[in-house]
Amino acid sequence: MKFLVCGVGSIGERHIRNLLSLGYDDIILYRNKNQSLRTINREFPVYLDLEEALSQNPDAAFICNPTYLHIETAIRCAESGCNLFIEKPVSDSLELQEKLKCVLDKNNKIAMVGYMMRYHPCVLKIREWTKGGKIGKVVSLRATWGEYLPDWHPWEDYRETYAALREMGGGPALTLSHELDLALWMFGEVEKVTGLSNFNSNLEIDTEHCIDILIGFKNGVTANIHLDYVQKPPKRCTEIVGTEGRIEFDYYTNKLVLYTHDVSTVKEFNVDGSFDRNDMFISELKDFIESVKLNKPSVISLEDAFRSVDVALRALES
Repeated sequence: MKFLVCGVGSIGERHIRNLLSLGYDDIILYRNKNQSLRTINREFPVYLDLEEALSQNPDAAFICNPTYLHIETAIRCAESGCNLFIEKPVSDSLELQEKLKCVLDKNNKIAMVGYMMRYHPCVLKIREWTKGGKIGKVVSLRATWGEYLPDWHPWEDYRETYAALREMGGGPALTLSHELDLALWMFGEVEKVTGLSNFNSNLEIDTEHCIDILIGFKNGVTANIHLDYVQKPPKRCTEIVGTEGRIEFDYYTNKLVLYTHDVSTVKEFNVDGSFDRNDMFISELKDFIESVKLNKPSVISLEDAFRSVDVALRALES
């Protein structure tokens, strides 16, 4: 297989490293300037024009450029016959989603979106516990994810990154949408969304600095999701409350605990010591490649990804 990587920032380089680790080295790059890779001591063909890159007939394209460019880049790649791996969020808008779906259907190609947190062993265990009734009927979810934006990529000015710029589709509601995706994946259709944006930090950005999102699901579950660019040290934790207990997950310590009304029954799930964060990226990549080779639907669909965008936009608009 030949792979085209569109946009070669930190996530683009991660995908290149992971493709190489899986034995795929027929890789070409589309970017706006020809420069050395930051973390990979190897050269690949670089194209400054997308049409020229697509003329090399890649089998799949990784869409890793700024969020606001995702859909137009994806549509052009799909029109050229590429399968698509699109980094999250899939877009900063709901426009053109039907056009992209139509192009993929017409050309019999698949698309997958990079919500790699679905592969975290603790998340998979949470899903197993909730689906299996370990805490009874689920009542509510509360999640917090906060990281200090200037620390994300210390080698660049955070004020000029896509995450900090509204016109590029930045802001925590979209950029930190993993927690939205997981809530929708676990609890289904959304009935109501309310958001409260906060601009009260010292960050020099034109997006929201923080946002609190309240979601009412059609099955009665409610969720309170807090996302921010402010916290240092970072914090990322989730609590799910049920009629017969609760689940607590701390991402940074990989600690997952199940509490039940029987206080003598506290169950801790311990992640294998060999687990590395990059394992999730490898797993999603394997699934994507298998979907392409077998021409079967991806496990993280465009429909799923646009649902997260819809919730984020509704929260911002409210």
